[in-house]
Amino acid sequence: MTELLHAKWLVFCKILFVKIPILISAWAVLTASLLFSTDIPALEEKAKQGDADAQFELARACLKGDGVQKNPLRAFELMTYAANQGHAEAMGGVGFFYANGIAVTKDASKAVEWFRKGAEKGGPKAQLNLGMMLAEGKGGAKNEEEGRKWIKAAADQGQPDAAHTFGTILYFGKYGQSADYAAAYPYLLKAAESGNPDARNLVGVMLEHGQGVACDAAQAEGWYRKAAEQNHAKAQANLGRLLGPENQEAAKRMESLTWLLVAAGQGEITAEKLLEEIRTGLNPDELAQAKNKAAELQKTFRSGASK
Repeated sequence: MTELLHAKWLVFCKILFVKIPILISAWAVLTASLLFSTDIPALEEKAKQGDADAQFELARACLKGDGVQKNPLRAFELMTYAANQGHAEAMGGVGFFYANGIAVTKDASKAVEWFRKGAEKGGPKAQLNLGMMLAEGKGGAKNEEEGRKWIKAAADQGQPDAAHTFGTILYFGKYGQSADYAAAYPYLLKAAESGNPDARNLVGVMLEHGQGVACDAAQAEGWYRKAAEQNHAKAQANLGRLLGPENQEAAKRMESLTWLLVAAGQGEITAEKLLEEIRTGLNPDELAQAKNKAAELQKTFRSGASK
Protein backbone atom coordinates (compact mmCIF):
# COMPACT_ATOMS: atom_id res chain seq x y z
CA MET A 1 0.00 0.00 0.00
CA THR A 2 2.87 2.42 0.83
CA GLU A 3 4.43 2.02 -2.62
CA LEU A 4 1.07 2.63 -4.30
CA LEU A 5 0.45 5.78 -2.27
CA HIS A 6 3.96 7.02 -3.06
CA ALA A 7 3.35 6.57 -6.77
CA LYS A 8 -0.02 8.33 -6.52
CA TRP A 9 1.56 11.18 -4.61
CA LEU A 10 4.18 11.74 -7.28
CA VAL A 11 1.46 11.95 -9.91
CA PHE A 12 -0.63 14.40 -7.91
CA CYS A 13 2.45 16.44 -7.04
CA LYS A 14 2.97 17.12 -10.74
CA ILE A 15 -0.71 17.82 -11.36
CA LEU A 16 -1.23 20.13 -8.41
CA PHE A 17 1.96 22.15 -8.73
CA VAL A 18 0.89 25.78 -8.66
CA LYS A 19 2.63 28.26 -10.91
CA ILE A 20 4.70 30.68 -8.87
CA PRO A 21 2.93 34.04 -8.88
CA ILE A 22 4.82 36.65 -10.81
CA LEU A 23 5.47 39.80 -8.79
CA ILE A 24 5.08 38.20 -5.38
CA SER A 25 8.48 39.52 -4.34
CA ALA A 26 7.71 43.03 -5.55
CA TRP A 27 4.65 43.03 -3.33
CA ALA A 28 6.89 41.97 -0.45
CA VAL A 29 9.08 44.98 -1.18
CA LEU A 30 6.15 47.32 -0.99
CA THR A 31 4.41 45.83 2.04
CA ALA A 32 7.30 44.89 4.31
CA SER A 33 7.86 46.76 7.57
CA LEU A 34 9.30 50.21 7.13
CA LEU A 35 13.08 50.29 7.38
CA PHE A 36 13.16 53.71 8.94
CA SER A 37 10.45 54.68 11.36
CA THR A 38 6.73 54.99 11.24
CA ASP A 39 7.38 58.63 12.13
CA ILE A 40 5.67 59.91 8.99
CA PRO A 41 6.49 63.61 9.53
CA ALA A 42 10.20 62.77 9.68
CA LEU A 43 9.92 60.72 6.48
CA GLU A 44 7.99 63.53 4.81
CA GLU A 45 10.73 66.01 5.64
CA LYS A 46 13.52 63.76 4.38
CA ALA A 47 11.55 62.97 1.23
CA LYS A 48 11.09 66.71 0.51
CA GLN A 49 14.84 67.12 0.84
CA GLY A 50 15.32 64.52 -1.89
CA ASP A 51 16.33 61.55 0.26
CA ALA A 52 15.69 58.54 -2.00
CA ASP A 53 15.43 56.07 0.87
CA ALA A 54 12.83 58.23 2.58
CA GLN A 55 10.90 58.66 -0.69
CA PHE A 56 10.89 54.88 -1.13
CA GLU A 57 9.71 54.25 2.43
CA LEU A 58 7.06 56.95 2.24
CA ALA A 59 5.84 55.51 -1.07
CA ARG A 60 5.30 52.14 0.60
CA ALA A 61 3.49 53.79 3.49
CA CYS A 62 1.18 55.63 1.08
CA LEU A 63 0.49 52.45 -0.86
CA LYS A 64 -0.44 50.53 2.28
CA GLY A 65 -2.04 53.33 4.25
CA ASP A 66 0.52 52.67 6.98
CA GLY A 67 0.47 55.69 9.28
CA VAL A 68 -0.75 57.90 6.48
CA GLN A 69 -3.84 58.08 4.30
CA LYS A 70 -3.74 55.46 1.56
CA ASN A 71 -2.86 57.18 -1.69
CA PRO A 72 -1.64 54.96 -4.57
CA LEU A 73 -1.06 57.92 -6.91
CA ARG A 74 1.20 59.69 -4.44
CA ALA A 75 2.91 56.37 -3.74
CA PHE A 76 3.69 56.02 -7.44
CA GLU A 77 5.02 59.58 -7.64
CA LEU A 78 7.29 59.10 -4.63
CA MET A 79 8.47 55.73 -5.91
CA THR A 80 9.33 57.32 -9.25
CA TYR A 81 11.26 60.15 -7.58
CA ALA A 82 13.38 57.59 -5.72
CA ALA A 83 13.81 55.42 -8.80
CA ASN A 84 15.01 58.37 -10.87
CA GLN A 85 17.76 58.84 -8.30
CA GLY A 86 18.99 55.30 -8.94
CA HIS A 87 17.34 53.59 -5.95
CA ALA A 88 17.36 49.90 -7.00
CA GLU A 89 14.39 48.80 -4.90
CA ALA A 90 12.36 51.81 -6.02
CA MET A 91 13.08 50.92 -9.65
CA GLY A 92 11.58 47.51 -9.00
CA GLY A 93 8.73 49.23 -7.18
CA VAL A 94 7.88 51.35 -10.23
CA GLY A 95 7.86 48.13 -12.23
CA PHE A 96 5.35 46.72 -9.77
CA PHE A 97 2.98 49.64 -10.32
CA TYR A 98 3.11 49.19 -14.11
CA ALA A 99 2.82 45.42 -13.93
CA ASN A 100 -0.32 45.62 -11.83
CA GLY A 101 -1.89 48.80 -13.15
CA ILE A 102 -1.81 50.59 -9.79
CA ALA A 103 -2.20 54.37 -10.20
CA VAL A 104 -1.09 53.99 -13.83
CA THR A 105 -2.27 52.16 -16.91
CA LYS A 106 -1.13 48.56 -16.81
CA ASP A 107 1.87 48.20 -19.10
CA ALA A 108 3.93 44.99 -19.06
CA SER A 109 6.66 46.40 -21.32
CA LYS A 110 7.24 49.36 -18.98
CA ALA A 111 7.22 46.96 -16.04
CA VAL A 112 9.99 44.94 -17.69
CA GLU A 113 11.92 48.14 -18.41
CA TRP A 114 11.84 49.20 -14.77
CA PHE A 115 12.47 45.72 -13.41
CA ARG A 116 15.55 45.54 -15.65
CA LYS A 117 16.84 48.86 -14.32
CA GLY A 118 16.47 47.62 -10.77
CA ALA A 119 17.92 44.21 -11.60
CA GLU A 120 21.01 45.70 -13.21
CA LYS A 121 21.51 47.82 -10.09
CA GLY A 122 21.54 44.62 -8.05
CA GLY A 123 18.03 44.70 -6.58
CA PRO A 124 17.17 41.05 -5.85
CA LYS A 125 13.39 41.52 -5.99
CA ALA A 126 13.64 43.34 -9.31
CA GLN A 127 15.87 40.51 -10.54
CA LEU A 128 13.28 37.93 -9.56
CA ASN A 129 10.42 39.79 -11.19
CA LEU A 130 12.38 40.52 -14.35
CA GLY A 131 13.34 36.86 -14.54
CA MET A 132 9.76 35.68 -14.16
CA MET A 133 8.45 38.06 -16.81
CA LEU A 134 11.16 37.03 -19.26
CA ALA A 135 10.57 33.33 -18.57
CA GLU A 136 6.83 33.78 -19.08
CA GLY A 137 7.20 36.05 -22.11
CA LYS A 138 5.34 38.96 -20.50
CA GLY A 139 6.17 42.48 -21.64
CA GLY A 140 8.36 41.29 -24.46
CA ALA A 141 9.87 38.27 -26.16
CA LYS A 142 10.03 35.09 -24.11
CA ASN A 143 13.58 34.31 -23.00
CA GLU A 144 13.69 31.39 -20.59
CA GLU A 145 17.48 31.29 -20.37
CA GLU A 146 17.84 34.94 -19.41
CA GLY A 147 14.85 34.61 -17.11
CA ARG A 148 16.50 31.75 -15.23
CA LYS A 149 19.71 33.75 -14.99
CA TRP A 150 18.02 36.66 -13.23
CA ILE A 151 16.00 34.43 -10.92
CA LYS A 152 19.19 32.60 -9.93
CA ALA A 153 20.96 35.92 -9.34
CA ALA A 154 18.24 36.93 -6.90
CA ALA A 155 18.27 33.51 -5.22
CA ASP A 156 22.04 33.64 -4.84
CA GLN A 157 21.64 36.91 -2.96
CA GLY A 158 19.54 34.99 -0.44
CA GLN A 159 16.18 36.48 -1.42
CA PRO A 160 13.70 33.93 0.01
CA ASP A 161 11.01 34.20 -2.70
CA ALA A 162 13.69 33.85 -5.36
CA ALA A 163 15.20 30.85 -3.58
CA HIS A 164 11.80 29.17 -3.61
CA THR A 165 11.17 30.09 -7.24
CA PHE A 166 14.54 28.91 -8.49
CA GLY A 167 14.39 25.79 -6.34
CA THR A 168 11.05 24.79 -7.84
CA ILE A 169 12.34 25.47 -11.35
CA LEU A 170 15.20 23.07 -10.67
CA TYR A 171 12.97 20.53 -8.93
CA PHE A 172 10.24 20.33 -11.55
CA GLY A 173 12.33 21.19 -14.60
CA LYS A 174 10.73 24.38 -15.91
CA TYR A 175 11.60 27.16 -18.32
CA GLY A 176 14.04 25.02 -20.31
CA GLN A 177 15.80 23.74 -17.20
CA SER A 178 16.20 19.99 -16.70
CA ALA A 179 15.06 18.68 -13.33
CA ASP A 180 17.94 18.51 -10.86
CA TYR A 181 16.97 17.51 -7.33
CA ALA A 182 20.47 17.89 -5.87
CA ALA A 183 20.78 21.44 -7.18
CA ALA A 184 17.24 22.30 -6.10
CA TYR A 185 17.59 21.21 -2.48
CA PRO A 186 19.81 24.05 -1.11
CA TYR A 187 17.56 26.71 -2.62
CA LEU A 188 14.37 25.09 -1.34
CA LEU A 189 15.94 24.62 2.09
CA LYS A 190 16.79 28.33 2.20
CA ALA A 191 13.19 29.19 1.37
CA ALA A 192 11.89 26.65 3.90
CA GLU A 193 14.07 28.12 6.62
CA SER A 194 12.64 31.56 5.81
CA GLY A 195 9.13 30.22 6.52
CA ASN A 196 7.75 29.50 3.04
CA PRO A 197 5.14 26.73 3.52
CA ASP A 198 5.36 25.45 -0.08
CA ALA A 199 9.12 25.08 0.28
CA ARG A 200 8.75 23.42 3.67
CA ASN A 201 6.42 20.83 2.19
CA LEU A 202 8.70 20.17 -0.78
CA VAL A 203 11.79 19.86 1.41
CA GLY A 204 9.83 17.29 3.41
CA VAL A 205 9.09 15.38 0.20
CA MET A 206 12.75 15.40 -0.80
CA LEU A 207 13.87 14.17 2.59
CA GLU A 208 11.20 11.48 2.75
CA HIS A 209 11.98 10.09 -0.69
CA GLY A 210 15.73 10.80 -0.94
CA GLN A 211 15.43 13.26 -3.81
CA GLY A 212 18.80 14.99 -4.06
CA VAL A 213 19.47 14.40 -0.37
CA ALA A 214 19.75 11.39 1.93
CA CYS A 215 16.46 9.95 3.15
CA ASP A 216 15.54 11.18 6.60
CA ALA A 217 11.97 10.45 7.68
CA ALA A 218 12.34 12.30 10.99
CA GLN A 219 13.43 15.52 9.28
CA ALA A 220 10.75 15.07 6.63
CA GLU A 221 8.13 14.82 9.36
CA GLY A 222 9.48 17.99 10.94
CA TRP A 223 9.20 20.01 7.73
CA TYR A 224 5.77 18.62 6.92
CA ARG A 225 4.65 19.58 10.40
CA LYS A 226 5.93 23.15 10.08
CA ALA A 227 4.03 23.61 6.81
CA ALA A 228 0.94 21.78 8.11
CA GLU A 229 0.78 24.14 11.06
CA GLN A 230 0.70 26.98 8.51
CA ASN A 231 -2.44 25.34 7.12
CA HIS A 232 -0.72 24.01 4.00
CA ALA A 233 -3.14 21.33 2.77
CA LYS A 234 -0.59 19.25 0.85
CA ALA A 235 1.74 19.18 3.86
CA GLN A 236 -1.14 18.18 6.11
CA ALA A 237 -1.87 15.27 3.79
CA ASN A 238 1.78 14.30 3.62
CA LEU A 239 2.18 14.47 7.39
CA GLY A 240 -0.94 12.37 7.92
CA ARG A 241 0.24 9.80 5.38
CA LEU A 242 3.75 9.65 6.87
CA LEU A 243 2.50 9.22 10.44
CA GLY A 244 0.27 6.41 9.21
CA PRO A 245 -3.50 6.18 9.72
CA GLU A 246 -3.02 2.45 10.43
CA ASN A 247 0.02 2.94 12.69
CA GLN A 248 0.27 0.51 15.62
CA GLU A 249 0.88 3.45 17.98
CA ALA A 250 -2.45 4.92 18.95
CA ALA A 251 -1.13 8.49 19.37
CA LYS A 252 0.45 8.56 15.91
CA ARG A 253 -2.61 6.92 14.39
CA MET A 254 -4.83 9.58 15.94
CA GLU A 255 -2.61 12.44 14.79
CA SER A 256 -2.41 10.95 11.32
CA LEU A 257 -6.19 10.76 10.99
CA THR A 258 -6.55 14.28 12.35
CA TRP A 259 -4.21 15.81 9.75
CA LEU A 260 -5.75 13.79 6.94
CA LEU A 261 -9.19 15.03 7.92
CA VAL A 262 -7.98 18.63 8.08
CA ALA A 263 -6.40 18.28 4.63
CA ALA A 264 -9.49 16.59 3.19
CA GLY A 265 -11.57 19.40 4.63
CA GLN A 266 -9.62 21.72 2.34
CA GLY A 267 -10.33 19.49 -0.65
CA GLU A 268 -6.85 17.94 -0.76
CA ILE A 269 -7.40 15.03 -3.10
CA THR A 270 -4.74 12.59 -1.89
CA ALA A 271 -6.02 12.89 1.69
CA GLU A 272 -9.58 12.32 0.48
CA LYS A 273 -8.56 9.22 -1.47
CA LEU A 274 -6.52 7.76 1.37
CA LEU A 275 -9.33 8.25 3.87
CA GLU A 276 -11.76 6.61 1.46
CA GLU A 277 -9.45 3.61 1.04
CA ILE A 278 -9.05 2.97 4.78
CA ARG A 279 -12.45 4.14 6.08
CA THR A 280 -13.99 0.68 6.47
CA GLY A 281 -11.12 -0.49 8.67
CA LEU A 282 -11.13 2.49 11.02
CA ASN A 283 -12.23 2.30 14.64
CA PRO A 284 -15.44 4.41 14.83
CA ASP A 285 -14.51 5.86 18.22
CA GLU A 286 -11.03 6.86 17.04
CA LEU A 287 -12.47 8.38 13.87
CA ALA A 288 -14.94 10.42 15.95
CA GLN A 289 -12.13 11.67 18.19
CA ALA A 290 -10.01 12.56 15.19
CA LYS A 291 -12.91 14.48 13.65
CA ASN A 292 -13.26 16.51 16.85
CA LYS A 293 -9.54 17.29 16.89
CA ALA A 294 -9.64 18.20 13.21
CA ALA A 295 -12.56 20.56 13.83
CA GLU A 296 -10.58 22.27 16.61
CA LEU A 297 -7.58 22.71 14.31
CA GLN A 298 -9.74 24.06 11.50
CA LYS A 299 -11.28 26.56 13.91
CA THR A 300 -7.81 27.67 14.97
CA PHE A 301 -6.72 28.14 11.35
CA ARG A 302 -9.87 30.12 10.53
CA SER A 303 -9.34 32.31 13.56
CA GLY A 304 -5.75 32.99 12.54
CA ALA A 305 -6.73 33.82 8.98
CA SER A 306 -9.31 36.36 10.13
CA LYS A 307 -6.78 38.39 12.12
